[in-house]
Amino acid sequence: MALIEVEGLVKNFMGRHGPVRIMDGVEFSVSNNDFLAIVGPSGSGKSTLLRLIQGLDRPDQGSLRFRGQPVQGVQLDMAMVFQSFALYPWLNVRENVALGLEARGWPKEKQDAQVDRYISVIGLDGFEEAYPRELSGGMRQRVGLARALAVEPAVLLMDEPFSALDALTAEGLREEVLQLWLDPTLPPESVLLVTHNIEEAVAMADRIIVLSPRPARVLAGVPVNLPRPRDRKSQAFYDTTDYVYSLITEHGTPSPAPGTPQAA
Repeated sequence: MALIEVEGLVKNFMGRHGPVRIMDGVEFSVSNNDFLAIVGPSGSGKSTLLRLIQGLDRPDQGSLRFRGQPVQGVQLDMAMVFQSFALYPWLNVRENVALGLEARGWPKEKQDAQVDRYISVIGLDGFEEAYPRELSGGMRQRVGLARALAVEPAVLLMDEPFSALDALTAEGLREEVLQLWLDPTLPPESVLLVTHNIEEAVAMADRIIVLSPRPARVLAGVPVNLPRPRDRKSQAFYDTTDYVYSLITEHGTPSPAPGTPQAA
């Protein structure tokens, strides 16, 4: 049984002149231990799709299931990392990381132990009492990641989490996220990453869902059959990146170059 099942999703937003369809029949599934990236043009509903999966919004048509059960409200076994960090500026690092645990009603002693663990895992030791304004962008995103992981989610949803960071900081955090996901002693079971960066998707994911322009449909599910750690300078990496890029720009399935992975 798939961990997440997305079937026939339709989503409309109200525009100035009436409803605007942004998603039309989106379908895919996520298995245990999947690292799935979602790419597509701006406005194709990628961020909205994450919100629907977590139960923060409802589709107009179609169905979502998590562990075989319909998604009918916010899923507490999922956690989101946002592009904009989404930290409370009046709370310090410890207090921001503890927010999800407080919302779940964890006892204070258990909260403290969990916060200590994930502050250490994410490399925030020594910054426990710092406020967001005192941290770099990379450190603020670490706080957001620690907050998401502290609730030990089965699924980590990441909405362009590296796009606001400089190139070196973003690359370091990508590697750390991969190491966390590959560690069987740490959450999550699966990761869904929304990104505009096709190279990022190929570097991190096991599979890439490619969405069409609005109204979004799934153009392809592209397996990334490259060994880890991935060599960005290899011909196979280039071919996979070029294939995904051509799917987006040609709005369909082009004839792939020799050696390019086929859509699944």
